[in-house]
Amino acid sequence: MKEVLREVEAIARCSEAISSIEFKHLKLSRGLHLYLTFVCENPGEPAGTVPDRLKVKRAAASRALRKLEDEGLIVLREAPNLRKDKRVYPTETGKSAYLFIQDEGEYSDESSLRGLSPEETAQLLDMLYRVRLNVEKDWRFVQKGGRRPYIHDYYNRLIAAEAREQELDEQLCDARPAQESKESNETFSDPKANTETARQVSLWTYEESAEQDAKRNSENKSFADREVE
Repeated sequence: MKEVLREVEAIARCSEAISSIEFKHLKLSRGLHLYLTFVCENPGEPAGTVPDRLKVKRAAASRALRKLEDEGLIVLREAPNLRKDKRVYPTETGKSAYLFIQDEGEYSDESSLRGLSPEETAQLLDMLYRVRLNVEKDWRFVQKGGRRPYIHDYYNRLIAAEAREQELDEQLCDARPAQESKESNETFSDPKANTETARQVSLWTYEESAEQDAKRNSENKSFADREVE
């Protein structure tokens, strides 16, 4: 069933690419329209709740809100009941940009759901909502430093594979001396063969020595004859 998430991811990438192009004149690249939409639909929301609501990292949310504030699309105001946090509000420029985002959203909904009946659309929304809840549960778990079970299974397989390799290496090391001992016993187990080998070596050595002696004597004799002359 991995094709389901791949389809969802493909839809998200296409939508992101379209919005990056069509919202460029609003200076809302790289998903900034999501933050502006959230602020316009939830004015006065504490800035600290944005990461959890949009399912993004705190550092990314902080950079995005700062960027929107620099562009004059939102404003962060201190609240008396929030000591370290501020509340976010859209500016008039931000509200005007949000109207354009709304038009794009309505067109995208109509375009992407083309061919689906109202019943199918409602069913799709219900199923996607349930899928989101499942994914959100894992997201919260991982964000808090948790490791999902497949990671433990993966490392357990690696440890088991390393243990098997080490066991095979130990078996090979134990078998190598036994093999060498067996070959050594086979070499010296036949006295007749060893004697014939020794004789062959001895005979070859003797003939080589005799030939060398004869050559040396001949050279000495020739040298002595030349001295006499």
